[in-house]
Amino acid sequence: MAALCLCATRVARAAQAKRERISFEQALSLALGHNRVLRAAELASGAAGRDVGVARGAMLPSLDALETYSNTNNPTLVFSNLLNQQEFTASDFNVQRLNFPASFQNFQSMIRLTQPIFTGGRLWASFAASRDAADAARWRAIRTRQEIEFEVVQAYYGAVLTEERVGVLDRALAAARAHRRQAQNLFTHGMVVKADVLRAEVMEGTFEQERNVARNQLLTAWDAFAHVLGTEDRPVAPLASPPELERVAATPPQDLKALIAKGLAMRPELKIAQSEVDQAEQNLKIARAGYLPNLSVSAAYENDSRTFSRAGNSYSVFVAGQLNLFNGLATDSQVGAAMDRLARARELRDELRHGIALDVEKAYHALAAASENLDVARRNAAYASDAARILEDRYGSGLATNVAVLDAETSRKEAAMRLVEARVAVLVTRAALKLASGQLNPGD
Repeated sequence: MAALCLCATRVARAAQAKRERISFEQALSLALGHNRVLRAAELASGAAGRDVGVARGAMLPSLDALETYSNTNNPTLVFSNLLNQQEFTASDFNVQRLNFPASFQNFQSMIRLTQPIFTGGRLWASFAASRDAADAARWRAIRTRQEIEFEVVQAYYGAVLTEERVGVLDRALAAARAHRRQAQNLFTHGMVVKADVLRAEVMEGTFEQERNVARNQLLTAWDAFAHVLGTEDRPVAPLASPPELERVAATPPQDLKALIAKGLAMRPELKIAQSEVDQAEQNLKIARAGYLPNLSVSAAYENDSRTFSRAGNSYSVFVAGQLNLFNGLATDSQVGAAMDRLARARELRDELRHGIALDVEKAYHALAAASENLDVARRNAAYASDAARILEDRYGSGLATNVAVLDAETSRKEAAMRLVEARVAVLVTRAALKLASGQLNPGD
C-alpha cells in the first residue's frame, strides 16, 4: 500500500511539472479561441445569417439556363420540335410522315427569367422570419459565450481549490509529523504514554491518505480545466495560489431590484425568446398567405437545333396566377397550428421573465451567503491556528492532553480548508450573479 501511495505521489508530481501555468485571463482567452461548444454556436449563428440571404433571394428574379437533348419518334414531339427548329416545309404535311415519323433529334437551349409578383406576403414574411431566426442564433452564441466564460471561472478556481486543499493537507501532514516526533520524544523521556504516540501516528496516516486522494483529484481537475478550454493537447494548469484568491473580499450588498431589471434587459435568453415570438408571428403570416392568390411573370428565350449548325429562335412571356379554392382545409389547419405556436412562444417568453428574476435572486443570496461565510472562515482559520499553536506549546510542557492537540490540529486543517473554499465560493458566486443578470465579464 505504501508503495502504491508513493507511486501515485510521484505520478502527480511528474504531471504537475509538465503543466503550463496560466493566469485566469490567459485561460479565458484560450477558451474563447478553442472551446468547441462556443465555436459550434458561432458557426450556427453564421449559418442562420446565410439563411437570410436564401430567403432574400426568393424575392428577387431568378435567371436559369437550360439545355435539353431529345431523340424521339413520338408524332407530337417530332412535329413540335420541327416547328421549333423553324425548318417545317409543305412536304412535312404528308399524312404518313405525320403519323409515322422517323426518329428525330433536337437540341433545345433556353434562358428563362422568373419573377414572383404577388405571393400574399409569404415571401416577405419568410424573409422576416429568417432574420428573426438569425437574430435568435446570434443571441444564442452570445449566451453560449457567457456560459463558457462562467465554466472557465468554475473550472479554473475549482482546480485552484483542489490544489489549495493539497497545500493545506501538506501543511497539516507536516504539523502532524512534528507532533508525532514530539510525542515520541516525550514518550522516550517517560513524560507521556505510548498511546499518545500511536494516536499521533494515526492522525499522521489519516492526513497522508487525504493528501494522496487530493493529489489525484487535482489531476482530474486539471484535465477538466483543459477540456473546458479545448486545449487537451496542451496541458495547462491555473497559477498556484493566484493573487486574486488572496485579495478576494466580501462583496458589498447590491440593489436586488436593479439587478433583476438588468437581467430582464440584458439576458440573451429573453432576446432569444422575443425573436422566437417574432418568428412565430411571421410564420402565422406565411400560413395565412395560403388564402391569397399567387401571381408571377416569366420570360424565356429558346433555341432549337437538330445539329447546332442552324437553329430556330423564339421567345415566350407568361403571366401566371393561382388561387386555391379547396385543399381539404389544410390551410385552416396550418393557420391554427401557427396560432398555437405563437401563443406557446409568448407563454415561454413570459415564463422566462419570471425565471430570470428568480435566477438573479438565487445568485444574489448565494453571493451574500458566500461573502458572510468568508468573514467567518477568516476568523475561524485565525482562531484555529492560534489554538493549535498554543496547545502544542502546552503539550510540550505537560499542560495539555494529546487528545486536545490532535483535535486542534484537525480543526486547524478543516478551518484552513473552509477558508480556501470560502474564497473560491465568493469568486464563483460573484460570476454566477453576473451571469444571471446578463452582464458576465469575468475579467472584472
